[in-house]
Amino acid sequence: MQQYPHPFSQAAKLDSRITLPRPIYDPDLVQILDASNIPEEFDLDLMRGISKEEHQCAHGDAETMIFNAHTILKDKPYLLHKEHKIQGPDQNTIILSVFTPKESSQTPRPVLYHMHGGGLVSGDRFTALTPIIDLLEGIDCIVVSVEYRLSPETPQPGPSEDCYDGLVWISKNAISLGIDPARIVLFGISGGGIVATTVCLMARDRKLSSIPIKGLMLYAPQLDDRCETLSDQQFEYGNPTSTKWVRACWDLVLPNIRGTDEVTPYHAPARAEDYSHLPSTYIDAGECEVLRDQAVSFATNMWRCGSTCELHIWPGAYHIFEMINKPDNLLIQSAKAAKRNWLQRIMAARPKIQVAEPEIVGHDGQ
Repeated sequence: MQQYPHPFSQAAKLDSRITLPRPIYDPDLVQILDASNIPEEFDLDLMRGISKEEHQCAHGDAETMIFNAHTILKDKPYLLHKEHKIQGPDQNTIILSVFTPKESSQTPRPVLYHMHGGGLVSGDRFTALTPIIDLLEGIDCIVVSVEYRLSPETPQPGPSEDCYDGLVWISKNAISLGIDPARIVLFGISGGGIVATTVCLMARDRKLSSIPIKGLMLYAPQLDDRCETLSDQQFEYGNPTSTKWVRACWDLVLPNIRGTDEVTPYHAPARAEDYSHLPSTYIDAGECEVLRDQAVSFATNMWRCGSTCELHIWPGAYHIFEMINKPDNLLIQSAKAAKRNWLQRIMAARPKIQVAEPEIVGHDGQ
């Protein structure tokens, strides 16, 4: 499989196919960027880590670390892990990993409900979870990560329905899990942004609970199947996560309907027209990545409909650039600090108010 022939930092100068002006990569990120070894052509086996080719996956962890329950607990010894299996929308089994602080709490804790990246075609509930938990430093909370079905074996909206059922389960079992049902925050990274955002739309439309979702964090989210924005055009070539790769993922997620009028907001959330009554949202992306303008457009539409959103576009940055932790890199540390700050604010306890008992609605209406 042929690797991209130029250093990514020099692509705009050396690749004759790149004709549109585009922002330059941050000089302090160039060494990391050019160390990427990614083929031009999409490879599902590579994304799933089963290819024999010596390439780094465009959606994988930048430090090629292994993530599972054991490695996460080794890095975070203050947590306990418990696995729960629930029935999914198609009689499938959904696995939820619950990470709870060992230290007991007299009051219910907020929860981060995590939906992993991988373009909806790769990854699992542990993928890159350790650096996500790092963002919660200083916050006494629980983390729940969901194992949703992947495409092409299960096209959209199957993965989103799995994640929705996971949210229903968290809501129903909040008391026994030690979770405050008024402080449920959804987190979606990259392709996980598809399902995290869709779950918010489903919860709103299906009136999941009288206690609304508290917040939604979208980290470099994949939201629009059409792949027609300016940033899609700018980074078709010469980018670790190119438009070609993102488009290929969508083709597997939405077989035979990608880019057509058959695609609904439950397939690709950027297809929504109504962005009202969504939870407080944080969105960020790199200035030099395909998904930049999808993030900007989604935030703009939230504001248009009266919802609230904090938006960050990091100058000179590429897709999930901060997954490599460089303490001396101010841009990486700024991006991490902004997320931590938002999570601290959104998960903070509020004065108690009287609320009605939540009415939980699942697929069977029960």
